[in-house]
Amino acid sequence: MKKIAIAGAGAMGSRIGSQLKKAGYDVTLIDFWDEHVQAINDRGLEIQTETDTYHIDIPACKPEDAEARYDLIIILTKAMHSEVMLQTLLDRGAIYEDTAILTLMNGLGHDERFAQIIPTTQVFLAVTVWTAGLRGPGQILLEGTGRIDLQRADGENDARTEAIVEMFNHAHLNAYISDNVIQTVWEKATLNSVLNPLCTILDKTIFEFSSYPDARQQIEPIIDEIIAVAKAKGIQLNAQTLIQKIESTYPKNAQGLHYPSMHQDLYRGRLTEIDYLNGQISAYGREFGIPTPNNDMLLHLIHQLEMTHVKG
Repeated sequence: MKKIAIAGAGAMGSRIGSQLKKAGYDVTLIDFWDEHVQAINDRGLEIQTETDTYHIDIPACKPEDAEARYDLIIILTKAMHSEVMLQTLLDRGAIYEDTAILTLMNGLGHDERFAQIIPTTQVFLAVTVWTAGLRGPGQILLEGTGRIDLQRADGENDARTEAIVEMFNHAHLNAYISDNVIQTVWEKATLNSVLNPLCTILDKTIFEFSSYPDARQQIEPIIDEIIAVAKAKGIQLNAQTLIQKIESTYPKNAQGLHYPSMHQDLYRGRLTEIDYLNGQISAYGREFGIPTPNNDMLLHLIHQLEMTHVKG
């Protein structure tokens, strides 16, 4: 794959884009944020790690200014902006019949939404445990390690799958071809649908939330609804496995000291991705006639908080 675009060049997009660029690939960062794009073009992308701070020269543009045709486009916008990004790039001629569109976004239903714009055979789903932070326009913080699991959305693999994995591994992103990425997506979405809204509503870190002695009783009804909805869609989830994944994040030396991304978005005055997490569970529940009162309530509570904290 000769030309790569990172569509949504926030913290994670800039991490992946910078590692691919350092590995020698032709990468362009694409983002809606004017100041971010301008800073990257003026000064390069500033990267701070545990031991160093340096700049990397990498081109950036807004989606409406994209001029090239890309072989791979990695979608890492906020979920609510992804379809506009994809449609804009399609209208600009940046996407052709062999372009692979890989989404690393949180949430559910992205493959279904993207299929309304491009063929499913061009859509790849991926899940990552890499982390990154955005310090300001053109500035990111990189810590820790991670991996990426991916698969074509229809479950088939082709030459592009192998090429993406080889490229990611050349860039030290630790990529693997999944044999059931849909299940992995749902498992991560379950974790996010539990911890993101609860920590946001309660204004607590993950560790602070876990310190409540009845935290497990609090999360189990949410998980049970997600399992029921997933089963209706032909996806088998295991309650104990999900609980273990969630509780493994509680310790301070894991993710316990962190506020989830939804908390960060809300208290920085940004809309959250609740509609693509608990909101999507609720929507699937209505479709299949499955009650989801706990997920419904979390959805409404977050939207109530957005009315207070998000201006404009």
